[in-house]
Amino acid sequence: MLKKWLKWGAVAFVVWYIVKRPDGAALVVQGTLNGLGGAADSISTFMMSAIP
Repeated sequence: MLKKWLKWGAVAFVVWYIVKRPDGAALVVQGTLNGLGGAADSISTFMMSAIP
């Protein structure tokens, strides 16, 4: 039951944040995607260097 309330609370917070601060939400998404892209580049570089 607590998990359900926490999940709905998190969803409500995200919706509230997007409505109140759309620019901030866009920056969070952009930063997350940039971080994932950097991680993918690092893994790719590692894998290419590991191949003889």
